[in-house]
Amino acid sequence: MSGPERRHLYLPARDRSFWKAQDATLPLLYLAWGTRDFHRQPIPASRHEGWVCVLIEEGAPTMVVRRQALRMPAGTLALIGPDCPFGWKGAASGQSRFRMWMWRSFTGTMGRTDLRASYVTRTLARHERQPFLQLHDLCRREVLRVPGPDASYLEGCRILFDATIQREVLDRREAGGDASDGVALARTWMRAHLDSREPIARLCDYLAVSQSTLYRLFAAAEGMSPLAYFHEARMARARELLTTSTLSVKEVAHVLGYEHANDLSRAYRRRFGEPPTHTRR
Repeated sequence: MSGPERRHLYLPARDRSFWKAQDATLPLLYLAWGTRDFHRQPIPASRHEGWVCVLIEEGAPTMVVRRQALRMPAGTLALIGPDCPFGWKGAASGQSRFRMWMWRSFTGTMGRTDLRASYVTRTLARHERQPFLQLHDLCRREVLRVPGPDASYLEGCRILFDATIQREVLDRREAGGDASDGVALARTWMRAHLDSREPIARLCDYLAVSQSTLYRLFAAAEGMSPLAYFHEARMARARELLTTSTLSVKEVAHVLGYEHANDLSRAYRRRFGEPPTHTRR
């Protein structure tokens, strides 16, 4: 058997950051991290003994899988089954930083897709990458431990990896989820905090994303800025309270976080073309 059908692990130079299991009973076969220049040192396509997962931290290398070249920008996570040949080549721009695992077994499922002979990719928001970075850190500390890694500890890491991949990648793809999940969380937070006087800053803290990322997500999903969406939700709630409750305009303003009733009145008139007292009547 030759070519991509042959199972082979192409190891990097000895001074690169990686670990390879010497004990056949360990659930983790291989772990790698750091930087690589796949343009200068491409990796031929081949099958592997285990399930490979890679998270690109920086750069944009190209994964060659099933004779297709897939650009992998920063934040991309890929899970490749052991019967799916793949390799790497890089852009002329330079190095890429990544985290990689190779597990002996994997129990995740995705509908009717045969994951052993396939691959799955998903672009993760910055806050979505944290569980995988933390898990890789746990594995790295364990495999570098003296006198050596404990199989039961690594099995615990494998179970956690299984559950994280299933929830964050496979289930979301099956349900059609993507970056809009972050927008859904933002919508829920906004509806629960319509009295916030600094909604965007507080929301970015809650989601652990930058304001530019939040604006990009809302522009793609809603066609408006997050602040505009927040004001729309606030005005809708104001109209609801004025028509279904006995609260005064001043009390509604207080509920929605306005310092003065006049602030609510001005915003309400701009949105609905009439003062809130007309809606009350």
